[in-house]
Amino acid sequence: MIGRKVITVFVVVFSLISSFLFTDICTAEQEDIQVLLNGFTLNSEVSPVLINDHVFLPARDIAEVLGGRITWFPALKLLNINMSDREVSVVIDILEAEVNGNKVNLETPPEMIQNRVMIPVEVVRLLAEVEVNWDKNSRKLEIIRQQPFVTGIRNFTHPDKTRVVIDMSERSPYHVITLSNPDRIVVDVNGSISQLNPEQREFAVEDPLVNRVRTGQFDQDTVRIVMDVKGNYKYKIFDLASPQRIVVDILVPPGQQIAVAPDIAPQEIRGKDVPVATGDQGKYIVVIDPGHGGSQPGAIGLSGLKEKDVVLGVALHLRKMLQNNGFTVYMTRDRDIDVPLESRPLMALQKEASVFISIHVNSALQKGSSTARGVETYVLNSRYTDASARDVADRENRASQNYHYGDNILNQIIADLEESASITFSLDFADIIQKKLVQYTGLENRGVKQAPFIVLKGVNMAAVLIEVGFISNPNEEKLLKTSEFQEKIAQALNQAVKDYLTNMAESI
Repeated sequence: MIGRKVITVFVVVFSLISSFLFTDICTAEQEDIQVLLNGFTLNSEVSPVLINDHVFLPARDIAEVLGGRITWFPALKLLNINMSDREVSVVIDILEAEVNGNKVNLETPPEMIQNRVMIPVEVVRLLAEVEVNWDKNSRKLEIIRQQPFVTGIRNFTHPDKTRVVIDMSERSPYHVITLSNPDRIVVDVNGSISQLNPEQREFAVEDPLVNRVRTGQFDQDTVRIVMDVKGNYKYKIFDLASPQRIVVDILVPPGQQIAVAPDIAPQEIRGKDVPVATGDQGKYIVVIDPGHGGSQPGAIGLSGLKEKDVVLGVALHLRKMLQNNGFTVYMTRDRDIDVPLESRPLMALQKEASVFISIHVNSALQKGSSTARGVETYVLNSRYTDASARDVADRENRASQNYHYGDNILNQIIADLEESASITFSLDFADIIQKKLVQYTGLENRGVKQAPFIVLKGVNMAAVLIEVGFISNPNEEKLLKTSEFQEKIAQALNQAVKDYLTNMAESI
């Protein structure tokens, strides 16, 4: 027995020593591995690691420099990486990845190293079309990818600015200069205009700040975008991901506004964009999603009342209340326009929202069911609470052509993870909302339910979808039509957000 204990102690001690030695080896190897992306050194807080002749890179840093956006779900050790043209999912220590829904076998799995997610070079090849060269002697890893493309140029006119958006195939270095006589803002981007439509290479804007935008291939490696500006102006430039864009805002002087025709709301002139309304910069961020809009009216009542109009009225009341309480507020739409269903939760992710609220109005699908009434609140789940939850989810998801859950193992992991990562605090938030809706509106309590809503899919914050009464019920339709009742709903939601964020958000 004593001999066995001695052996056990020896094994434990040896394991600890080996662990320390291995950590030291990894640390030593981290210090002299150089990573170059198209000739630029990859700077990272966490250095690359060489294990068994495989180079591992910090997932967040390499994904972001390639123009992607990552979502990390620690519950199941799953990493989703969204690129402009693909989505890649990997799981720690699993020899399998998924690229746009298709399985790909891996030679080496991702690993957790020093509490950071590290991916092998073969996963980098899944993120983008790249050529990878590893020189073991010089310990240099060169990643070379196809030259980026400018894929579109768009412009917007807002009351306080003109926005020019440069759409890119991927993230690319750029720099900006200003020229005078005449006044111009010049953006030089590493890339090509070979995929840019001819009508987008030069076009007139002719608003109070910008006359014209011109684009050309300045040299073999550089695209030059020139904005002919006028009057007093300031500008700021920044880039956005998923999809990759370079945004130039030309700002009017303080105290002035651009005159915008009342029948033309500030919006993009070329292509589509999601309008947002912002509040004062507060500690917490709330994204409000008024359902449907534009060509999609949603449910329609017996009197012709449209769901899209009711929920927009509620959302506008709610925005004002939340802003008055010091919250930062964004809306997926603040007027009657089309907004793609999938882009709504994406805004919540991009804005790093604390909570996401999608507002809808219910409708009974069966004939003769005009007596259905009440309010209910939903959170995401890959399964339905009951038959009525299935009806609601099917109706709200109808705007998307991409709704499905795959049958393979990785898809199921993703579905389970999406639930486990946000379901706990979403359920807490939903409980508060449901109680406040019943309290403020006096409508029947239909409870908190779960279903697979596309508009809630993939978010990593407290997210709910609410159905604020039945537009198919004549009595509730009359209430929903009035601004006073819409304001009551907004008051309930405002109080729920305050109660949730001030009492619970710190623990998330």
